[in-house]
Amino acid sequence: MNAVAQATQTLRVLHVEDDFADAMLLQQALCDAGGYEFELEVVRTLSDAKRKLARRQYDLIIVDLRLPDSIDPTDTVRTAEKIARGTPVLILTGSARVDAEALGPHLTILDKNEFFNGKDRTASFRLMRKVQDAANDALHL
Repeated sequence: MNAVAQATQTLRVLHVEDDFADAMLLQQALCDAGGYEFELEVVRTLSDAKRKLARRQYDLIIVDLRLPDSIDPTDTVRTAEKIARGTPVLILTGSARVDAEALGPHLTILDKNEFFNGKDRTASFRLMRKVQDAANDALHL
């Protein structure tokens, strides 16, 4: 990764998450790991995400699979990819092991339990690496 570009780029992330605690855990993990300047916005529903995406462009969208307006993981992914219009989508869910096979190999699906368990001090850095990998496509680094 180009260190100059990394230092000067702000990664604009839209996090679609209805659990406030999980949204705060993601924000804390990204801040703890460092590496990018983040501008993180959180919305609770896919409908809210659609409204945000109509007004603004993001570099990455991080989506939970079960939301108030979409509890079926397959529908959530289809809708997220449709409203993303080419923006990379990263799935961060508490049921990754259950849903990964059904949703397909084209998605990066991360398990919240792996990164937010509080027992592993390197979890923030591993999560940051996954976010960076997903964002690299958006930032063309």
